[in-house]
Amino acid sequence: MHTQPFVIIPWQNDFISGLMERVLADTNSNPGDALIIFPHSRPRKYLSDKLRFNEALPKPFLMPQIFQVSDIFQMLRSELEATPPHVIEVLDRVGLLMECIQDINKKDTFTSGPLQSLPLNDPQRFFPWGMRLNSLLEDFFNQNQTPEDYYHMEGQVVPFAAILLGQLGRIHDAYTGKLESRGWTTPGYDAFRVLQLLKESSKPVMSLSHKKIYIAGSYGLTGVEKELFRILHTEYGATIMLHSDAGLTTGGQTHWACREHRKWIKEWAVSTELCETPQEREQDLQLYEGFDLHSQLDAMEQQLLQQESIGDTAVVLPDTGLMMPVLHHLPRKDVNISMGYPLWRSNLFQLLEVVLHLQENKRADGYYWKDIISLIRHPYIKMLTIGEERPFGVTLHNMEKELRRGKSYTTPFTIPFTHDENANASEEEMQELLHRVLSFAITAWEEMSTPAQLANTLADLCTVLLEHGGNLWERFPIDAESMYRIMRKVIPSLRECSLAHEEFSQGVLFTILREIIRGERVPFEADPLTGLQVLGMLESRLLHFKNVYVLDATENKLPGLPGNDPLLPDSLRSMLGLPDARHRESVAAYNFYRLIHGATNVHVLYQTGSERSGIFEEKHIRSRFVEELLWKEECRQGKLLEAGDAPLHGISYPVATIKKEDHVIHRTANINSMIETFLTKPVSPSALNTYLNCPMQFYLERIGNLRPVDEVNEAEDFAAIGDLFHKVLEKFFTGYLHKETEFSKLDPEPLQRMFVQMLHESNIKEEVPYDSFVMLETAGKERLSRFLKNQPRAKIDSLEKRLIKTISVDGKERSIAGIADRIDIRDNTRVILDYKTGSIHKPDNGLWQDEFLMAQIRTWDGGVEDPLDQLADKIVNLQLPAYLYMMHNPKLTSTCDAGWVELKKDGKEHLFFEKINDELHDDIITEHIPLILQFMLRHIEKSPVIRPRKGRHCQWCTCTAGCSV
Repeated sequence: MHTQPFVIIPWQNDFISGLMERVLADTNSNPGDALIIFPHSRPRKYLSDKLRFNEALPKPFLMPQIFQVSDIFQMLRSELEATPPHVIEVLDRVGLLMECIQDINKKDTFTSGPLQSLPLNDPQRFFPWGMRLNSLLEDFFNQNQTPEDYYHMEGQVVPFAAILLGQLGRIHDAYTGKLESRGWTTPGYDAFRVLQLLKESSKPVMSLSHKKIYIAGSYGLTGVEKELFRILHTEYGATIMLHSDAGLTTGGQTHWACREHRKWIKEWAVSTELCETPQEREQDLQLYEGFDLHSQLDAMEQQLLQQESIGDTAVVLPDTGLMMPVLHHLPRKDVNISMGYPLWRSNLFQLLEVVLHLQENKRADGYYWKDIISLIRHPYIKMLTIGEERPFGVTLHNMEKELRRGKSYTTPFTIPFTHDENANASEEEMQELLHRVLSFAITAWEEMSTPAQLANTLADLCTVLLEHGGNLWERFPIDAESMYRIMRKVIPSLRECSLAHEEFSQGVLFTILREIIRGERVPFEADPLTGLQVLGMLESRLLHFKNVYVLDATENKLPGLPGNDPLLPDSLRSMLGLPDARHRESVAAYNFYRLIHGATNVHVLYQTGSERSGIFEEKHIRSRFVEELLWKEECRQGKLLEAGDAPLHGISYPVATIKKEDHVIHRTANINSMIETFLTKPVSPSALNTYLNCPMQFYLERIGNLRPVDEVNEAEDFAAIGDLFHKVLEKFFTGYLHKETEFSKLDPEPLQRMFVQMLHESNIKEEVPYDSFVMLETAGKERLSRFLKNQPRAKIDSLEKRLIKTISVDGKERSIAGIADRIDIRDNTRVILDYKTGSIHKPDNGLWQDEFLMAQIRTWDGGVEDPLDQLADKIVNLQLPAYLYMMHNPKLTSTCDAGWVELKKDGKEHLFFEKINDELHDDIITEHIPLILQFMLRHIEKSPVIRPRKGRHCQWCTCTAGCSV
């Protein structure tokens, strides 16, 4: 029985140097006699380098055996077991768990066991729970715990989880039994088994005998690790070396982040030994408070540029997803990366997500147009090569243009191929490759039903990308590593698992693929170890740097938010002997403070304030660990610090006010010529309306021929809906032309039937969402019924009648032309009707008696006092006034009126003259309306400048961007 004391290296000191000195002292400068166990692989290189370049160490010498904890279990297994079991992948584990639960369920058939209520024949529903169950059992194995059946969990977890927890002990026993019988194991169960074998072994392990064993730098041990270390410590004389607060050796006050070390020492009742005196250094701590990630990156870049040397410098990332933006902001690109990059953040996975979305959003009539565009715009597709050329730029651009002009659901295979005339590759070569890629990315994913087929389809896509990626995989190492991980890990795990040929639905297969990829990381190992290092927080363990930059040190990253596990919530984990959020916080705190205490220059950057993420607003606050650093600095200075008080820096930038002014176009000879050409043709009332609302919009659309982007319309197409109603009513009323009819007494059913038929025959069904289409069909029938009920007795004189009339403007003959939806004859009055599916804007009745405004309109000839805005405030729509002008015929004895039919609501008519005195009737038609029309045409011709007119209409205007500078 050995009782070696725990050796403490103060966390202000370099742990690797201290460990090397201790090993050389204990082995009489023969490091080959040592066996060293690190918590992870990174320190191995640092220790090897320090030994290699130690001038005091005689050469040649044998290197020590260096393992990380997971390796030591494998080494022990190979010695303790003649035929080690096969480690199975996660898919095999989930399949085995489902088989175990089905077997238990069969045994309980006659007793109505609780598992009978689970969807055991529905892999799609079971798979997510199987993944969580596998993770939970791995936790139990790693903690050296055997789970029981945990009853009465109802109310604390969802019913599905409560049933699984109530049978967890039975599931565990069945699971381990099947693993043993099949010669299988899992990473967690393997460590658990090795520990049991080591306890049962009566002979010493040869690979551990005659070695000086060092357990170096561990913290926050799992159950199997702690038990293994106890055996190594007591039976093989292992020296446990900790990088911790020197106060652990005196029994005095220690930093709270070392509580796991203190707990470990107390549990084992061992003494401690201080290996070195803590190094005294004057630390320069700087805190930077940014408003977003980019402000932090900019501050970091500025500080790095001010450093004399970037050697012995580490940029530490609590979130590995920060790696790419950090690399773009580093002043030098020859940096060393030591971290695992999540495969699901890679460009390759983003392409796979697009491929999966294509299938998930597919309909019988094709693929969603935006998904197809996302596919052809992906860099891997755009960078396809033939030979050394990338010839698809023009082809893909034209394909996207056609997709934007087409339907919401379509297929890229029907789009005509366009060949770039400047491309060296032949059209046949390009067509063949593009068709091959699109087939592997789209159609090949349609019919698969097993993981093996999924693996083959994924392999085909990756192969064609590798074959035609050109130098892409050489220029971008992260992309190359991601491709390697997919080809060497993901595809084999799908193809070789026990479930490879089991049939699953498409949804289950896609879930399986996503889950596997989310569990993979792309490893990066820095070499050489000098220069600027970019590390994750876990990768920084036991390493020592003079200059440290910690980015995005917010509460949701340090220590991080507890995971949401519906099977076993965090609040229940400690009750079952499993690590919980408090344990994870302790580990994160130790890693952070150990790194900080060993550095001379510390820069901690973080974000404060709110940031909108989707529909939610995320609140960023600095980490509790940063709060402690700040509190200590405030105690030292004796005051509360605010941003701007050293060492707390607020990152801010001078922001100049963005002044926006109206964009004014001064008339030129060319513009005048274009406008005159426009005026020589008949002018429509809608063109006059556009000019009245905004001269700039009129100029850009009508004169400049500026049109909105021709793109698939996914919202309600109000113009198409209005056009449909017009066509339905024209067709319906054609049978009543020139007939006196009491329309309110007609049966609305034929009109409704006609509407439904024409609606289904139109393109609207393909262009609007299904729910909108159903609502339109239902509401349209109801509104047409109300419309017919509110129609008065009348004789329809004409439908969709074209009207045209000349008008003299300053000696020039101009024409106004338009199409009236319907003209009725009612009691010697001709009534022009305009169907409105939108809002109705009636003119201000005071307009016709505003003598001052009429005088301005009459006399304006391009001067400064322009009455256009005043007129626009009183009348928004000139359509009916223009129709009244065109219909008026002094030779006829009949009078004229006009009205809007409000189809948007109840179909009632709103007549133009219904609230106007009869005395004004003739004056409005013969004097005021012609005066306004003359003014509008004169204004179009003679206005010296073209200005925008701001208002509510700007919300729907496609020319808004051209109105301000």
